[in-house]
Amino acid sequence: MWSHRKPLGRDFARRWARRAGTPGTAPRGKRVLIEEPDGAEAFAYWRLLEDNGYRASWCPGPEAPPGRPCPLVRGGRCRLVEQADVVVSSLGLHHESARRVIQALQRVHPEKPVIVEGPRPVLERYAGMLEGRRVVRMPVTGCAVLASVRDALERPAAAAQATSATP
Repeated sequence: MWSHRKPLGRDFARRWARRAGTPGTAPRGKRVLIEEPDGAEAFAYWRLLEDNGYRASWCPGPEAPPGRPCPLVRGGRCRLVEQADVVVSSLGLHHESARRVIQALQRVHPEKPVIVEGPRPVLERYAGMLEGRRVVRMPVTGCAVLASVRDALERPAAAAQATSATP
């Protein structure tokens, strides 16, 4: 069965050669938090970001591992979010728990750039909740992820509202 995730893996797999230090790479030391429940997909994101000069960290989200509540949703504090310069959320807005994470990010860290990935119908359904956030439509490519992260770092969150990439 075809999944919206498969092109992402193929796109990232073509870019295994280390490119750190080449012209146009990211500013050194910028931290990106990847919120992705699938470890293999998270590794693809991590490799892409690390190869392009970012420092990546990963959170599997509130659904995994079982029995571990999300500290951001539960108490408003999450060390991973606090340390990140940008958050890339690929948790899936069709899950209530993922929407609670995005809402907690907006409430606790309104200044933090957040990039939300999802299919067009889901992004349109929750457009009100995503106002002021950058969105990337699935299927996601490595170039789209890098461009979104670079844009989020270059422009403040207030500017994202006017330039949201919702199709």
